[in-house]
Amino acid sequence: MSKSYGGVHAVRGVSFALNAGEILALIGPNGAGKSTCFDMLNGQTIPDAGRIHLLGQDTAGLRPREVWRLGVGRTFQITATFATMTVRENVQVALVSYHRKLFDLIASTPRYERAEAGRLLELVGMGGFAERACGELA
Repeated sequence: MSKSYGGVHAVRGVSFALNAGEILALIGPNGAGKSTCFDMLNGQTIPDAGRIHLLGQDTAGLRPREVWRLGVGRTFQITATFATMTVRENVQVALVSYHRKLFDLIASTPRYERAEAGRLLELVGMGGFAERACGELA
């Protein structure tokens, strides 16, 4: 992948491949192009050159929500949660969005995907915090 802004090469010739279950870290000083790489991978920025393939599909040029639907997520250093809601409720809100139920009255109830939210919290070691308000946690 490559991306330039005017005469500045933010990313030039970056290439990597990942197999299922692998983790890759991009490290480097400020201005090295890490954020630009992530912006291209998640659809925020269209590369000037190169291709991005996910499970055999070229994702370059897809909108961020289309890339997200394929399973690519991004977090930022500063996270935002609903501080007065429980950890489980915050995950339920994410599930409402994921299942495209934002305007579904049934999905707006506290029971929507409660068990699935609990399963996901257990998966990442947060099950014991499910009923705590997010604002109480670091």
